[in-house]
Amino acid sequence: MQENSVKILLVEDNPAEARLLQELFRDVEASQFSFCCAKRLQEALSYVEVERFDVIFLDLTLPDSQGLESLNPLLKKVPYLPIVVLSNTDDEELAVEAVRQGAQDYLVKRYINREVLVRSLRYAIERKQTSEALQKAKEELEMRVLERTAELALANTALKQEICDRQQIEQALLQEKELAQITLHSIGDAVITTDAEGRIQSLNPVAQTLTGWSEEEARDRPLQKVLWLFDTATGSPIEDPITRVLNRGNTLEPSNRMLLRASDSQEFIIEYSAAPIRLECDRIVGAVLVCRDVTYSHNLASQLSWQASHDALTGLANRREFESNLQQILLEAKQGQQEHVLCYLDLDRFKIVNDTQGHAAGDQLLRQIADLLQDQLRSTDILARLGGDEFAILFTYCSLVKGQQMAARLIETIKAFRFRWREKTFSVGASVGLVAIDRQVESGAKLLSWADAAMYAAKDRGGNRTYVYENGDRDLEQRQGDMQWVSRIIKALEDDLFCLYAQPIADSRKENAFHYELLLRMKDDRGRVITPGVFIAAAERYNLMPEIDRWVVRKLFSTLSAHFPRNPSDRGALSNWYAVNLSALSLNDEGFFEFLQQQFAYYQIPPEAICFEITETAAIANLSKAAKFIRKLKKLGCSFALDDFGSGMSSFTYLKNLPVDYLKIDGHFVKNLDSDPVNFAMIEAINRIGHLMGLKTIAEFVENDAIREQIIAIGVDYVQGYSIAKPHPFELTLIPAMSGFDVA
Repeated sequence: MQENSVKILLVEDNPAEARLLQELFRDVEASQFSFCCAKRLQEALSYVEVERFDVIFLDLTLPDSQGLESLNPLLKKVPYLPIVVLSNTDDEELAVEAVRQGAQDYLVKRYINREVLVRSLRYAIERKQTSEALQKAKEELEMRVLERTAELALANTALKQEICDRQQIEQALLQEKELAQITLHSIGDAVITTDAEGRIQSLNPVAQTLTGWSEEEARDRPLQKVLWLFDTATGSPIEDPITRVLNRGNTLEPSNRMLLRASDSQEFIIEYSAAPIRLECDRIVGAVLVCRDVTYSHNLASQLSWQASHDALTGLANRREFESNLQQILLEAKQGQQEHVLCYLDLDRFKIVNDTQGHAAGDQLLRQIADLLQDQLRSTDILARLGGDEFAILFTYCSLVKGQQMAARLIETIKAFRFRWREKTFSVGASVGLVAIDRQVESGAKLLSWADAAMYAAKDRGGNRTYVYENGDRDLEQRQGDMQWVSRIIKALEDDLFCLYAQPIADSRKENAFHYELLLRMKDDRGRVITPGVFIAAAERYNLMPEIDRWVVRKLFSTLSAHFPRNPSDRGALSNWYAVNLSALSLNDEGFFEFLQQQFAYYQIPPEAICFEITETAAIANLSKAAKFIRKLKKLGCSFALDDFGSGMSSFTYLKNLPVDYLKIDGHFVKNLDSDPVNFAMIEAINRIGHLMGLKTIAEFVENDAIREQIIAIGVDYVQGYSIAKPHPFELTLIPAMSGFDVA
């Protein structure tokens, strides 16, 4: 288990369900967890005997115990430890009985999700708070016990000093002493009593455990010889509290936490209080010291504090802590003349290790890189892991030139490093973005944004290099603009701000015979429509197109599903189709074909009603994969169009290997057709060869009647453009009724 984490004992004999629960716990951002898993009840009982846990998640169906019989043995072992019962049965009576018998919560496995876990953890916190309230009540009770103990000790001392032959008084004294001993032995805190000179008279069992001394060994020794207290922050010895009580004659209220070192070299964190023992005449005849062991709660608080500011995987500062340090450095830079440099470092080829060898290998690589970087930095530099394979470094009190030199040295160190995993060796690299920190910088967020953009610029130039951000850098300004669009695209996907437009594709030989190409648009916060030319480049650059393509398919299919007859025999002959553009990224997405199969099945859309369009450039970039993808969808019944065809005559060579149905002639040829005879000849050649190969041809960008007439004269099968119709919002009520459709 990882250090600095809250310990959870998961009692579950099903490995798949155990892994699922652990993954759900890791999604809860508020804490870090470590797990110990037991498959049997007896194994769980063995664990709680030797380890301390914060909560137990208990499956009611175990090989060696069934039902609530599993709960009772654990409650007997750890009566104060919260237990959350896991069950496959949604049984209210069973849930009530589980809670009645002592379980904290009852969770049905199939309903478990992140929200359920948050609720259950909240109950754990509330139970802890309740326990603390009970502890406070216990402390008040123990204070009364302390006062009673002092009174008993006083009575004991008075009885010792009084010479009395009466048997009744002696018997009362004996009873009082026995009661005091029983009280001292039963409470959970360490209690030490001394005489008026500070010599130990008694230690209860808890005090013997904390100090490492037996009562016989400690009796009549000065307290400072037995109880060694130190300041937790400085390590300096603390004044003997009993001496203070005896000298001043007043009670010491509960102290701050102190470090207690026992004679057997064990260390405990304690809180203590002390009071004088007085006779009726107000003479002090001794003192009592009460110590409470708070080691566990102290360590747990320290762990949680550490987790809040550090990365659990590498032990480095996390993004939150780094941004706090960056803000402090920025304030210093604004107030003085010091120079600092922000370094943003991203590993090259890390994904190869992570994808081919698994996350365990990726995690180990990140830990080794973190150690490697830390060894190369000065003691004043600040290193953090921001997430994934991205690291940030603050070169403090450092010029930009010096920062470049240090960054170059880090790159060379990483290049020379070899990562070995299961008899395989991998090399990685690093791309680094640098930004000078001076008094002109407005905020830490901008610094990180500039450094991130510079890092990607270094990566775009081949990696294993540095790139320095400078004001007015057009490349970085473009990248930052793209990154701003990325956030808007993600918001549009989350808030459903995309919309579809449709543009008719007319049959050049038939009147009122139309197909439709679906075109993507985005709406801003004011409802204004944004054309794709503004945001598509950013979506492609940051790998968002597969998700956008999925949105388009879902939106189209969900709209069409209400208008197709559910029974295929009622649809008639479908003479119309819808064209959907696919990006190169979706073409290379291993899961996209499966996604399309699921959508066709879910919405019951006939595949022959859908024509997918891919650009010639996308198809040629990975010809074999494109051909395989096209063949798989054509088996379902879909058709395919090759868009922007004809940008190079080598296109015909590739065309032989692509089983497409339609060629969309590059619009650059079409829109200048009436003034450029070369374009006319190109379109003629594409149309003729396409027909020889059994393909239909489509001319886009047909913007006026003159071009339309020439296209029809050449023999192109379909025309699309403003001379036919402009794109309009995709609503079936605006589209003429088509065979096989119900558009009422």
